[in-house]
Amino acid sequence: MRSGATNLMSQLLVRKTGSRLYQDLIFPTKKSYLDTIAVEASCYVCGKGLEDGYSITAKNTITGTMLFCDKHYSLD
Repeated sequence: MRSGATNLMSQLLVRKTGSRLYQDLIFPTKKSYLDTIAVEASCYVCGKGLEDGYSITAKNTITGTMLFCDKHYSLD
C-alpha cells in the first residue's frame, strides 16, 4: 500500500512542459445609465460642512434624510 501511495504522489507532482491554459473573458456590452445628484454635505441647522472641519452625520426622518454636524447631533 505504501508503494501505491508513493506512485500516486509521483504522478501528481509530474508536470508537462509547454502546456498552456487559454480562457476567454466575455463581458456584456449592455450599457447602463445612472441618474445621480450630488449636493454638498452641510449641516441642516448651521450650514457648516466638511470644509469647515466638522464631521457630518446623516439622520433618516419622516421628511427625508437630514445632515447634521457634530455640534448639532451628538450620539450621547
